[in-house]
Amino acid sequence: MMTFESRLVSDVYVLTPKRNLVGGEETKALASAVADLAAGPSARVVMDMRRINWVSSLGIEELRRIHRTCSDNHGWLRLACVGERIENIILTMRLDWVFDTFDTVEEALVTAPREARNSPPALRLKSSS
Repeated sequence: MMTFESRLVSDVYVLTPKRNLVGGEETKALASAVADLAAGPSARVVMDMRRINWVSSLGIEELRRIHRTCSDNHGWLRLACVGERIENIILTMRLDWVFDTFDTVEEALVTAPREARNSPPALRLKSSS
């Protein structure tokens, strides 16, 4: 049984997980699919998260690997339809500088890419005056 749906929109793959990403077969299947896509002509992926409401730490780590796979192959990973619970996980783990999140798949598809980021933003310290 497929653990995600896949469709191609122009040259962007939209992957929709059917189950929460907890580091099991559902997560490995997504990573394997993205590795196959990255070997082809397009490593641009929108992950449509509308059907899931939980991502474990193993799932987050796999999303980071998927992001790296896409970036290393001159593409990108965007997360769409991220619910509040998953958004809070991303913010708590300070990964908002890694993942580009969008309210809708359509928004993720049409937004111009941001400049590549390989490290977290520098912390700005307030000077004591």
